[in-house]
Amino acid sequence: MIDLPALPLSVRRRLRELLLEQAHPLVLSFAGQWELCGVHGDAAWYGIDAGSAAERLDALRDLFVGLELDQQQVLPFVELANGRSVHLHLIPDAGDFHLLLLDAESARTAQREQQQLANEAVLAGHAKGKAIDALKHIRNELERQRSQLAEADALKGALIATLSHEFRTPLTAAFGRVRLLEQSAAADPALQRELLALRRSLVHLQVLAENLLEYGRGEAGGLLNPGAVDLEALAADCRAMIEPLAMAKGLDLRVLPAAAAAPPPQLDELRLRQILVNLLSNAVRYTAQGEVSLALRWDGRELEAEVADTGIGIAPEFQARIFQPFNAGGQSGSRGAGLGLSIVRRLVEQMHGTLALDSAPGRGSRFTLRLPGAAAASASASAPGQGRLHGRAYVVDDDPDIAQLLELALVDLGLQVRCFDAAPVAIEAALAAPPDLLVLDMRLPGLSGPEAVYALRSRGCRSPVLMLSAHATAAARESALHAGADRYLTKPVDFAQFARVVREMLG
Repeated sequence: MIDLPALPLSVRRRLRELLLEQAHPLVLSFAGQWELCGVHGDAAWYGIDAGSAAERLDALRDLFVGLELDQQQVLPFVELANGRSVHLHLIPDAGDFHLLLLDAESARTAQREQQQLANEAVLAGHAKGKAIDALKHIRNELERQRSQLAEADALKGALIATLSHEFRTPLTAAFGRVRLLEQSAAADPALQRELLALRRSLVHLQVLAENLLEYGRGEAGGLLNPGAVDLEALAADCRAMIEPLAMAKGLDLRVLPAAAAAPPPQLDELRLRQILVNLLSNAVRYTAQGEVSLALRWDGRELEAEVADTGIGIAPEFQARIFQPFNAGGQSGSRGAGLGLSIVRRLVEQMHGTLALDSAPGRGSRFTLRLPGAAAASASASAPGQGRLHGRAYVVDDDPDIAQLLELALVDLGLQVRCFDAAPVAIEAALAAPPDLLVLDMRLPGLSGPEAVYALRSRGCRSPVLMLSAHATAAARESALHAGADRYLTKPVDFAQFARVVREMLG
């Protein structure tokens, strides 16, 4: 606390001047009971003049009704008739008293501001509470929507899995029957033409089904499953699928596989095959005359695939749009579903590759695919022989048409075949007399294919197992291989590939 007497006289004088100047003191002196006997100070500041003095004094006197006039009284923030706020002090003086008026306008303003801040704080608190409640509601709504999306995603996955099985299983049966009919109709040109038309339709359905399933899996797709790719066999498979489409339009189909000398690349063969088939079928669709070609080049580090045609070409203004889903090109010529090239771009990105397009109206199109692929650790010492095999094979598939086709394919290779329609019976037979090869469908009633393989391996059966599945996903492949299967092929079964794999597995 400041000791005022200790302050220099000049400072005390200056403080007194400042305080008096800011407070605008007015002293009204009264004798006895409210008899005004003196006025000291700026009466006009408070709106007290000769004409209104009586009225102002009556108003002041009313403020002290009921209060002792011989005791000090303080009435803060009294609002006068002129609207000004004052601090009003009653000061007794030997039977008389004085009223001291000090200006409180600044203090009143500060108090109002503080009250306003307090009110605003209260309102802000209410608003904050409402905002928190709103955020909680939004969070709950988002959580509900997230749960619904997760449920929808699970339903979509189940739907894709079901469609995969429902598409690929009958396609396997259809391709297998056509293959058998083609073998028996070698001497009947008319029947061969009919079968060729049927094969074209099956290829179209297969490409459409694969694209729809891939599109349904979404942008994320599945995990890559790299493995050693036989480029010559891949080129032969592409030729077998596309040649009926090219022959129907009178087009030449040229397929140039990569030289087999270098160690094979490590790539996801399922995705690579789907990319090439989409590019080739698209080239055939938009080519009216001339040729369609596929060239594969492998330098030990990168695979280059070039698909070219002499078709109508693609104008520059359409080249960006052709990779969008459900875009049919906007140019003349036959139109498909508009999914093929969008699926190609998605698969290429998943495989960390690039796809370049060189095209102009009237001079055809050229798609150049480049995929990084490390060479396999070691190449096979020699290709599997083409002679007849020997041994016993068990086929486990609950679809009798598929089981019969697999049996015929294995018998053609020289194997003795026994078929089962359920896993438990096949397991007991394999444990009693282990076969040289076990071919299992992944989706079996009761005990699934992976469960059957795991049961066999856990009980000591070491027979080679080839798993077949309509689910072309990384999860399905991993499930089969982790359970103990040696190889994994997807439906629709390419029986030429099936024969090669069986030969590899039996040495």
